[in-house]
Formats: sequence, structure tokens, C-alpha cells
Amino acid sequence: MKLVELSTAVKTLEQFAKSTQSFATAIPAAGSQGAHFWKAQDTVLKECEAFSEAWFKRRHEATQSALDATKKLAERSMGDPMAAMSILAEWQTHSMERLAEDARDYLAMMTGCAAAVISNEVEAVDETVASAKSATKSAKSEPV
Repeated sequence: MKLVELSTAVKTLEQFAKSTQSFATAIPAAGSQGAHFWKAQDTVLKECEAFSEAWFKRRHEATQSALDATKKLAERSMGDPMAAMSILAEWQTHSMERLAEDARDYLAMMTGCAAAVISNEVEAVDETVASAKSATKSAKSEPV
């Protein structure tokens, strides 16, 4: 092999290495992005699970409350409209309290999900920027 051909081959390899460097730099960034995405997804799932468990517990309480109110109405309210109104008002009060808890828990769930997604996205961007900076520093350095 001639010296000229060897020099051309070395230059070609150097150009190839430089052109693939941006791709190689992106790989750690994609890993960081992916890790933070899945971490946020896990948090969102936990938030939704906690909300659902509490919501179902309240629905069971609502069913029991309706059953109790029905029994009280059958036992106490025949011929006594005031007793019926009192029983229904008590049942309705507890129903509204459960609905307020639903709304409060829903807001807490959505806030927790949004916070998880945003904080993980910010961390991923910070890591990506740091990774890009370190990659560009090493790309600009000249081999000895």
C-alpha cells in the first residue's frame, strides 16, 4: 500500500469518526430521556392506583350508606314524612361529602402526575445538556 493511499484512508476514517460522533453523543441522551420517561410513567401509575383504591372504597361506602338509608326508610318513615326527610338528608349529606373527597383526591392525583412528568422532563433535559456539553468538549480536543 502506498503512503498516499494510507494517508487518504486515515483522513477518510477521521471524517467518518467525526460524522458519527453526534450520533454517539445522542445515545446517552436518549437513554436519559427514556429512563426519565419510564420513571414518570411509574409515578403516574402509582398516583392513579392510589386514587382508584380510595374511589372504590368510597363507592362501597356509598352502596352501604344507600342500603342503610333504605332500611331506615322502611323501618322508621312509614307515616312520618319528617323522619323520611331526615333520613334522606343524612344520606345525601354523606354522598356529597364523598363526592367532595373524589374531587379533592382527583385534583391531588392530577397534580402529582403533572409534577412527576414535569420534574422528570426537566431532569432529562438537564442531563441531556450536560451530556452534550461533555461530548462537544471531547470532540473539540485534538489528539496528542
